[in-house]
Amino acid sequence: MHVNSSKRPEKPSKLIRVSIAAKHARRRGTSITEVMLAALVLVIAILGISSAYVSGRRFVVSQQHYQIATQLASQKFEDLKTLGYNNIVEGEEDEELSVNGQSYQRRTQIEMTAEPSAEVPRPCMKATVTIEWSLDGAEHRQANLVTYIGR
Repeated sequence: MHVNSSKRPEKPSKLIRVSIAAKHARRRGTSITEVMLAALVLVIAILGISSAYVSGRRFVVSQQHYQIATQLASQKFEDLKTLGYNNIVEGEEDEELSVNGQSYQRRTQIEMTAEPSAEVPRPCMKATVTIEWSLDGAEHRQANLVTYIGR
């Protein structure tokens, strides 16, 4: 059999070449759908992170208020200790205090304990200090601390 070597192999038609080139072009670039999906994932991640930040910040502020409340109660206990057992009077006292622009109400209740018990082995006074405050004018918070003052 005789093969004609002068005959060249057929070239693909122009339409097929354009189609192949278009496929390669789509593979090299990013489609609008991929860009939109990536943007959506990024937005969801940013919302999650910002939500966690806001919650964390709210928790830190709340804990700062509880720390201040504890300090105000401890200050009152120290004042009572300095006053001395014989000079402490039974009753209730309310005070308005301000720390860093935040208002706190401190209520101190002093009462004589009854007979000595297993919990309190000798006669003494029970001092209860309650600190109250509001966050953003809406959330009402309070901390209660109790101590016993002996002779």
